[in-house]
Amino acid sequence: MLTENDIVRLLSAHLKKSGYIITQSLLTTQQGIDIIAEDTKHILYIEAKGETSSKEHSKRYGNAFDGNQIKSHVSRAILASMKILHDKPAGPKTKVGIALPDTAGHRELVAKINIPLKTLGIKIFFVTENGVHEQ
Repeated sequence: MLTENDIVRLLSAHLKKSGYIITQSLLTTQQGIDIIAEDTKHILYIEAKGETSSKEHSKRYGNAFDGNQIKSHVSRAILASMKILHDKPAGPKTKVGIALPDTAGHRELVAKINIPLKTLGIKIFFVTENGVHEQ
C-alpha cells in the first residue's frame, strides 16, 4: 500500500525520466506543495495523496482509506490545485496536478469528475510501484 511519501518518490522519479527538473519534493512532515517540477515550457505544481496513512503509529497505517477518506483527500487536493491556479506563482507557465494511488476507489471518483478537472486544467497522475499513468 502506497503512502503519500511513496507517491511523491515514485512520481518525482517518473517526472525526472520525462525530462523535468524536480525543484521541490516534500515529505508528509514538511509543509508546502508536495512536488514542483520544471521543464522548458511549464512549472508543474503537484499535490500528492496516498492510499494509507504515512504515520506508522496511527491506527490507519497499513489500512486502505475508505470511500469517505478518498473523497476528503481528493477534495483537499483539488482545493490546493485551485489555489495555485488562482495565484499563478509561475505566471502563464503554471500548471497543476494531483498524484493519486492507482486504486479502484480513486479511479471511480476521478471518473465522476473528469470533465471538470480537465476544464480546470488539473492533470491527474495515477501512481503504482510499477509506474505512472497520466490522465
